[in-house]
Amino acid sequence: MNQALNQAMTSIGKLPSAFAVVAIVLSLGGAVWMGCKPSQSSDSASARQRGARTFNRDVAPILFQHCAPCHRPGQSAPFSLLSYADALKHASEISEVTQKRYMPPWLPEPGYGEFRHERRLTAGQIGTIQKWFADGAPEGDPADRPGLPKFPEGWQLGEPDLVVQMPQPYTLSAEGRDIYRNFVIPAPVSETRFVRAFEFHPNNKSVHHVRILLDATRQSRRLDEQDPEPGFAGMRPPAQFPPGHMLTWVLGKVPGSEPEGLPWLLEGDTDLVLQIHMQRTGKPELIQPAIGLYFTNKPPARAALVVGLLSELIDIAPGENNYVVERTFKLPVDVQVLGVLPHLHYLGKEAQGFARLPDGTQKWLISIRHWDFNWQGEYRYTQPVFLPKGSLLTMRYTYDNSDANVRNPNHPPRRVVFGPQSTDEMGELWLQVLPNTTNDLAILQHEKRLMDARETVAFYENFLRTHPDDAPSHVGLGKVLGPLGQTAAAASHFRTALKLNPSQSEAHYYLGLILFDERQFQEARAEFESELRIDPNYYKAHVGLGLICIEEQNLDQAETQLKAAMQINPKDRGVQQMLVRIAKAKVESKP
Repeated sequence: MNQALNQAMTSIGKLPSAFAVVAIVLSLGGAVWMGCKPSQSSDSASARQRGARTFNRDVAPILFQHCAPCHRPGQSAPFSLLSYADALKHASEISEVTQKRYMPPWLPEPGYGEFRHERRLTAGQIGTIQKWFADGAPEGDPADRPGLPKFPEGWQLGEPDLVVQMPQPYTLSAEGRDIYRNFVIPAPVSETRFVRAFEFHPNNKSVHHVRILLDATRQSRRLDEQDPEPGFAGMRPPAQFPPGHMLTWVLGKVPGSEPEGLPWLLEGDTDLVLQIHMQRTGKPELIQPAIGLYFTNKPPARAALVVGLLSELIDIAPGENNYVVERTFKLPVDVQVLGVLPHLHYLGKEAQGFARLPDGTQKWLISIRHWDFNWQGEYRYTQPVFLPKGSLLTMRYTYDNSDANVRNPNHPPRRVVFGPQSTDEMGELWLQVLPNTTNDLAILQHEKRLMDARETVAFYENFLRTHPDDAPSHVGLGKVLGPLGQTAAAASHFRTALKLNPSQSEAHYYLGLILFDERQFQEARAEFESELRIDPNYYKAHVGLGLICIEEQNLDQAETQLKAAMQINPKDRGVQQMLVRIAKAKVESKP
C-alpha cells in the first residue's frame, strides 16, 4: 500500500491538494480504498470499458416503453420509473419481478394466441435488466439516455365525445371483505349512438375490475333509489353487456377501439351500470370513476355474440392442489373469435382455452400457466381466429387450495365453492365471436341459451340438496326449467318458494306465466296481481295482465295495463308494438 501511495504521489506532481486527493483515490481503486461503496458515477464511468449494461443506454428504453405507462406520476403504480434515481431505488425489485415475469403484468403464454397490446418482455430484455443489476446498476453516460416518453394528458384516446361519471361518490370503508356493487349512471343521450371506443378512469386504486353494463328498463335505477347509499348490491343486476360485446376494465388495460364495423349501441335514455369489484386499503376510499365515450356515425355492419363457458359447480376441498374444472360447447356454425376473457379467483392456478376442430386438430385460444387474480384481463386477437362448425370449445381450469398457494386467502385452507366473493371461486371463459350470417347468429344464440340453462339448473339442483328451504333458489331453478320445457317442475318450485316465503319476489309472476300458457286466465290474473302487491314496480306483471285482457277481448283494460307497464319501463319495444296494434284494432272496430 505504501509503495502504491508513493507511486501515486509521484504521478500527480504538484497538482492542487484537492485534485491530489481525488487522483490518489482513483489510482488506488476509488472509494474502496477509503472504506466506502463505489459511487454510481465512478462505476458508470468505467461501465462502458467493462461492457456493462447501463441505465441510460440499455435499461431506460425498456422501462420507458413497457413500465412507464403505469409507473409515472398520477397513474396506478405505486412508484415512478422515469429517472435513474427512481430505478436505482427499486433496482433489486425490478430485477426480481421481471425475471419471474410478474412484471410487466401479462398472463398469456407465448405461442397460444397472438394478442393486441402485448406487454410481455423478451428474453433479451429480461437478460439486459439482470446484467444491469449484476453489474451494480450503473447509470452510464447521460448522453445515452433517450428522451422521456410522452403520454397524452388526461384521456389517452383523445378528447371523448361524451364523459359520464357517477353522480355522487361511494365511500368504501377501511376494513372488511371485498365488495361487488352496482352503480347507475344515466346516459345523457336522447337518441341511439354508435360507440366505437370507451376509456375508463377508475380515479381510485381500490377499483380492482369493472364490467360496464346497460339497462334500458330503469330497473337498476329503482334498485339504486331503494338503497340509502349510492349504488346497490348483487351479482346479477337487471343490466347486460351490449349485445355481442364485453365491456370490461382491469388495472393496466390499454384502451382501444372496437373491431372495425362493430360499434355497440347506446340507446337514448339508457343507464350505464358499473359493476365494480372494490378492495379495501385500510383507510376510507371515495369511489367515483368516469367513462369517456367515443362515437361514430357508422352503424354496425355485422352482429357479434358473446359465448361464455361457465362452471357453477365448483367445490374444492381444503388441501386440494390440482382441482380441475372442464366445460365444453360444440359450435353449431362457423365463427371468427375476436377476443377472450378468462375469469377465476385466488385459487386459480392454470387456465386453458382451446378448440378441438372437426379434423381432430387442436387450436389454442389462450393458455395461462400462472394465473394471477390481480392481473386478469380481456385479450383481443391481432387477427380473428376462424373456427369451423363442429369445433368443440373447451375450458379447462386448474385450482390450488393448498397452503402452498401463496395467494390462497385462507390459511389454513378451507372448503371453497362457487360464488361471487373473491374468497369464493368462479370459472368462466368468455369469447366474443362473429358468425357469418344473421341466421347463423340465431342458431348460435339458441344453442348458447340451452347450454347456459343446463349449467344453471345443475347449480341450483346441487345447492338445494343442502339448502332445501332457500326460497330464492327455488325461484331461480324454476326460471330456467321453464324455457327448457319442464313447466310442471318449474311450477312446483315456484309454489315451494311461496310456501317458504309468500312474499318471495318473482315467484307469483313466473307461476302466472305458466298458468297463462295453460289458458288458466283467472288463476294467472291472481298471480300477476299478487306480484304487483309485493312489488308495484314489477312492470312485467302489468304486461301479463294486459295479455290476459287481450285474450278476453277487453282492449280498454289491456291498454290500461300496458300503459302502466310503459310508465315503469318506457323502453319495452314489445309493449310499444302491442299498444300500436290495440290502437289500430280499436279504430277498425268502430262502426
